[in-house]
Amino acid sequence: MEKDEIEKLVNLRLDLIKRFEKLRDYKSNKNAIMKEYDHAKVIHETVVKIDELLKEHVNFSDKN
Repeated sequence: MEKDEIEKLVNLRLDLIKRFEKLRDYKSNKNAIMKEYDHAKVIHETVVKIDELLKEHVNFSDKN
C-alpha cells in the first residue's frame, strides 16, 4: 500500500473511534436508541471510503 492509502485508512479509523466515543452510555443504557438514518449514514460513508481505497486491488462487482 502507498503511504497516502495508509494515511486514509488511519484517518478512517480515527473517524470511527470519534463517532464511537460520542456513544456515551451504550453499555449501561439498555434502552439507548440511535436513529436508523444516522447509523446507515455512518456505515455508508465508511464503506464508500474503504471501496475507494481498495478499488485498485479488489473488484466488488457482481459480474465475475
